Amino acid sequence: MFKARVITSIIGIPILLGILYAGGLYWKIFFTLMALLAFYEYSRMMINIDIKPLFIPGVLLLLLLLFKPAPYLYPGIFAILVLAAIITILKYPAVNIMNVAVSLFGAAYIGLLLSYTIIIIGLPQPFLIMLLALLLTWASDTGAYCAGKLWGRHKMLPGLSPNKTWEGAVGGLILCAAVALAFFLTTDMTQVNMAYVLALGLGAGIMAQLGDLFISALKRYFRVKDTGKILPGHGGVLDRFDSFLLVVPLVYYYAFYIIY
Repeated sequence: MFKARVITSIIGIPILLGILYAGGLYWKIFFTLMALLAFYEYSRMMINIDIKPLFIPGVLLLLLLLFKPAPYLYPGIFAILVLAAIITILKYPAVNIMNVAVSLFGAAYIGLLLSYTIIIIGLPQPFLIMLLALLLTWASDTGAYCAGKLWGRHKMLPGLSPNKTWEGAVGGLILCAAVALAFFLTTDMTQVNMAYVLALGLGAGIMAQLGDLFISALKRYFRVKDTGKILPGHGGVLDRFDSFLLVVPLVYYYAFYIIY
């Protein structure tokens, strides 16, 4: 398992960074595919406990929130809700409010959070901003894993994620803060008060762990070990990018309000 994780990371990270550095259309295609794969995994998890996903309304809502075309956002959401209502009426009782609520929540969660990867393109130095979001995510995961392995004694939420400890959580926060400081000291991004940078690192560490735990809660509810199998050693897209989903909006707002 560990070997597969390392090999996947060695191959995948340079490809990911290359796509982000190329920017533009390649960037948008990558995150669109990520969003669609994540929602597919989410839908498959729903099926595991016999909740039929509303796949078409879900995909439409996901894409609408991902790209947020301003003149069509609210009319689009209205049309999707009408479509969901029609499907529920025509297919009741095979389709009910549980199907609608769970399907549209997953689409909204994935689509809205990943939409920040698209709007980051409009900021100065988008590659560096996205690199920062990725580094903070990886730092939190790595710090929590290593500290938990070395010093983990006190379980954080044993009913939800038995392997996570408070010592690991602190390790994730510390490494995340350290990476944030190192990033701003070694790049040509506009320099800001180091207290703000430290706050970003700690905030990103908290968001990363919340994102991880939330997807763990979903997997518990849907009774699956992994969200998918597309990434050897890591599982699915949601397994690998669960923390990133909540980190990237925070980094966007930090860049928008503090840096620029």
